[in-house]
Amino acid sequence: MRIGIDARMMTPRATRGIGRYVEELIRAMLELAPNHHYVLVTRLAIHAFSSHPSVETRVADVPWYGLAEQLRMPGVFKSLKADIVHVPHWNVPILYHGPLVLTLHDLLLHHEPTSARISTRQPWLAALKRWGYRLTLTSAIQHAKKILVPTEFTANDLKTLYPQAAAKVVVTGEGMGRKHIFPAGFDNRPPLSKFILYVGSAYPHKGLNLLIDAWEAICSHYPDMHLKIAGDEDVFMERIRTTVQQRKLPRVDFLGYVPDEELQRLYHDAQALIFPSRFEGFGLPPLEAIQAGCPVVSSDAAALPEVLGQGAAHFFKSGSKTDIIRAIEEVLKDTVAARAQTLAVLPLLQARHDWKQTARRTLEAYEQAE
Repeated sequence: MRIGIDARMMTPRATRGIGRYVEELIRAMLELAPNHHYVLVTRLAIHAFSSHPSVETRVADVPWYGLAEQLRMPGVFKSLKADIVHVPHWNVPILYHGPLVLTLHDLLLHHEPTSARISTRQPWLAALKRWGYRLTLTSAIQHAKKILVPTEFTANDLKTLYPQAAAKVVVTGEGMGRKHIFPAGFDNRPPLSKFILYVGSAYPHKGLNLLIDAWEAICSHYPDMHLKIAGDEDVFMERIRTTVQQRKLPRVDFLGYVPDEELQRLYHDAQALIFPSRFEGFGLPPLEAIQAGCPVVSSDAAALPEVLGQGAAHFFKSGSKTDIIRAIEEVLKDTVAARAQTLAVLPLLQARHDWKQTARRTLEAYEQAE
């Protein structure tokens, strides 16, 4: 089979979640089914798979979400002469009507329309972009032969909002990241630093404001503890930084973008990862943290209970300041026990969230869609 994949988001610092999904999925498919021919559309000629014998690269340095994508990408996809083209996000060009498999990670913008950079622009422009999103998504759902989703939560959300798509939906899951290689004994040493960690963007749905509210109440009880925030600097993160400065909150460290290897070290050394998101179709950071042995304090919103399951996280009621404080203090009062619990559930989560399983289900979807 000749498989075309839109891998433009598989670039450093592009989109950590979708970029990670694309890279790990391709890696697993190449291992499971190297007999297929994979044509990857990328923004750079050199990438993680550019030298693989089963991979052909087509460079299309076209940014996503804009007019150039709508005008140029239909011709690029058609030129692949693929049996199936897999677009790993909702941004399928409206004019492309060829063989299509679509991945929808979530329907966030239906539920949280302000969680987009365009919401910070002129109201008329934001409204136009929201209309464009709905039009593009509806077209993609209509033309896709299969729609891949990571969780039952997203599957049910999609079927509720777009009942005509129900027969096309395939739950493929996602996987846990590959473990980084560190010096001997690194993974077995205790945490060295006293800090709790947040990883992700500062988009409104991520609930970072709630964490800042909780930190205001917690910080005086833990005078040696820091709150470290790892995430790209943008208008939303600047708002959080301004809030911290205005309230004169101590020991809040903004780290900006953090490369994967350094992120793994942060996960290992943190007392806990705090994940206060109000909406997630899957949620990679908590799994990355657990992979490193880091206890997770997570909201109980959307797909997070489904993904993390019982015992893998200290859940709190989404949006509740009182409950997030309770959950954080539950971990901090006995970090040794919390870490032991995390490591105990790790094998179960690794078995449930495996990229090879995701790749196998995806390949089956390609075959059914062909």
